[in-house]
Amino acid sequence: MNLNYYNTFILVAEDSSANYGEIPNTKRVKKTIGEIQFELLYRNDYKYTQEEVLFETHMRHKGISESERAAEKEAFFAKSQACMRTSPLGKKYGWGLHFNEDGYVKLVAVESDEYQEFANQKDLTITRAMKSKR
Repeated sequence: MNLNYYNTFILVAEDSSANYGEIPNTKRVKKTIGEIQFELLYRNDYKYTQEEVLFETHMRHKGISESERAAEKEAFFAKSQACMRTSPLGKKYGWGLHFNEDGYVKLVAVESDEYQEFANQKDLTITRAMKSKR
């Protein structure tokens, strides 16, 4: 099963109130999904695919040990997974997500010129982060 996006740009959600790319910081003891995803992606342009981000976030969020990685990966991908359109980064924190032709992702702040360039690029599939449930 392949969950990765290719040549795609995920815009921030229509109902996001973020005017700029914010660093998620809830000050909780246990890091949130948004905080973990931000740590993985910030300044790591095109290092991870969506599948890698989703799985690594799961490992860190659940505190699963490296010795359990292989078995956990099989169990994780045996079930359907929400895609990065549901990420708090695009829903709440003002980050677009650009996936290149090889499926690797880069964070793009909503206020940046680069965000506008990707949003208007004709050879990309453009989609939006999902709206928040109200």
